[in-house]
Amino acid sequence: MQIPHTHLTTTHSTNSELIAWVIDSFDKSFDKNAQNNDNHQMHFSRPHLLTADRQTSGRGQHGRTWQSPIGNVYFSLYIPTQKFSKNQHFFIKTPIDGRLSLAIALALVKMPIIQQINTTLKSQNLPTIGVKWVNDVGFYQNAQFQKLSGILIEPVNHQGKMLGIVIGIGLNVHKPPVLTKITQETLNYQAISLANFLTQPIELNEIYEMMITACYKAICQFNEFYNKVFFNNFLIEFSQFDVLKDKNILIDLPNSQKTGQAVGIDNNGCLLVCTKNQQIEPIWTGTIHILSND
Repeated sequence: MQIPHTHLTTTHSTNSELIAWVIDSFDKSFDKNAQNNDNHQMHFSRPHLLTADRQTSGRGQHGRTWQSPIGNVYFSLYIPTQKFSKNQHFFIKTPIDGRLSLAIALALVKMPIIQQINTTLKSQNLPTIGVKWVNDVGFYQNAQFQKLSGILIEPVNHQGKMLGIVIGIGLNVHKPPVLTKITQETLNYQAISLANFLTQPIELNEIYEMMITACYKAICQFNEFYNKVFFNNFLIEFSQFDVLKDKNILIDLPNSQKTGQAVGIDNNGCLLVCTKNQQIEPIWTGTIHILSND
């Protein structure tokens, strides 16, 4: 799919940069005296991809940082809402909910390069790469999550209007950050990269193309989620790549904790947890910790 693509050597955050560009484009479109001399040449009514070699202030979920060494993918894709889109085939329907992150994560896992890795891992009876609710890609090695990719989706709101969304994806390709207890930011995980599993060189431009295709498929899928049949099919497929399923977990909630067994997701994209009382409870948000080895 051909989408305008701007690549920067360095930026503070591809998401923040792209959001600023979208808002600037919107403002200039109503200013008769404005001159568009920007190198990125984007318009708020059309998709645009921004990538960078490195970020100085990369952002993750819940205000956490995203370590951004050179050699990885820092990818932000702007998609206008249906109301503001000039492209009849590539837009996002509203309202947006957490199921979009799940759809994008699943589409990333299904990229050919990751499926190639999973085939090798399966042949060696090793854990395969899947989706960790709600926005991470990787696998569990004992109780520690091995994180390959993370997703940060942000709405672009301006003057009381939702112009679109920016899908931010960090994917470790050549050089995973070395994380300490401080940089883990209370999470029990380590970073892995595609290079940990592949012997052949990986070109970032090839990865960009795969990721654009994955995002396009995920957005088209999300736009059909109002149809229960489509979403039920998604639930079945997601279950095959759900790395939390059947694991005993502890969830840090805003004002409490909950323990139980992860048993999948519901129709709203919530994590379903079976408590010690055999009650199935939906979880909207929280930090996940594994309680026992599987």
